[in-house]
Amino acid sequence: MSYDIQDVLESVRGGAPAPHTTTDDIIARAKRRRTRRRLGITAAGIAACLGIVMTATLLPGGTPNMEVAGEPIPSGPTGPRPIEKALPIKHVDFSSTLGSYRAGAYQVGPAGQVAAGYQQMPVYKDGETWEDDDTHVNYPYAGSTLTVYAPGVYDPGSFAFGEDATLKIGDKYTVKIGDRPGFAIDFTYSQPGNESNKFVRTALAWQYRTGAWATLVPNYEHGPLPRADAIQIAAGLITSARKQQLKVPYKLGYLPKGWQAVAVTQTPVATSTSLSTLILHPGPEANPALLLDESAPSTVVIGVSRARDTKEHLVEGLNCFPGRQECTIVHGDYLIGVGSWDQPDAVVKKIAEGLKLKDLSDPSTWVVPNA
Repeated sequence: MSYDIQDVLESVRGGAPAPHTTTDDIIARAKRRRTRRRLGITAAGIAACLGIVMTATLLPGGTPNMEVAGEPIPSGPTGPRPIEKALPIKHVDFSSTLGSYRAGAYQVGPAGQVAAGYQQMPVYKDGETWEDDDTHVNYPYAGSTLTVYAPGVYDPGSFAFGEDATLKIGDKYTVKIGDRPGFAIDFTYSQPGNESNKFVRTALAWQYRTGAWATLVPNYEHGPLPRADAIQIAAGLITSARKQQLKVPYKLGYLPKGWQAVAVTQTPVATSTSLSTLILHPGPEANPALLLDESAPSTVVIGVSRARDTKEHLVEGLNCFPGRQECTIVHGDYLIGVGSWDQPDAVVKKIAEGLKLKDLSDPSTWVVPNA
């Protein structure tokens, strides 16, 4: 199933997703949102008559569930933050020095997202997959996210999470990652609809070098992430690998004055149908510790996926949707979505019109953002 960028944006409009939420989680939510949008008139009428609110959440494998699944969420506010004045442009080095490695049954990396204040890598457990709705191809599922912050960026006091009926957050306790100090928190999940089925997944924050912190935060997933496994993953962290430059499959022909790229994600073809995500913002992000995603305010997001549109009847080339702050470029077997939830249609359209596509199937032709 294809998805469009506006469904991705709508799927996180109510506030930033939890820091454990992966691109695959967000895309799955967006696909379900598009289905609900097609049924929106009927569903809205029924909901209005009954006075109910329906919520769909992701269960393992990308299946929608009409009950609320517990997810760890930041304890502080997660809604849009007004930007009073853009900071002067400060170009970001979108390269990663994190090395891929094995840790027991887990594959860590390669690098996922890079921003000014942090680098991220997905963590895959052998045998855990998600299935693409259209092709029924199974891809490895990122059950946890490893975030490595630049020195002085992360406040370990912010290592705290909220809970709900299906997620209980344990007390923070101290651990050692090798000889480095850290903290751990255990998330106890109850399976929606079968609350007696519980499993524990351990989150970590540790000082990988003096004044510099990393976190390992689990996603809602199939089963437990034992503390010993989490510590083993953390202990293997490689921060001085050969520099890897993250790139995008297009050149930006237009940006509003004072705007810049603030985060980029590049995903290997073998691990997802989503290949690239670029987040644009007026000036640099003021808080370098903020994990950037499709919910960030005052942004335009460009997403590239390997998918054919089979539902929206889009034409080859540029398709824009007035009032939705969204454009989709159909390019053979690829979709390029450009969208925002708080920027004008005209800005989104002009950015989409300015994209100069490279060979989407050949990453060797891709370019550094801002180039």
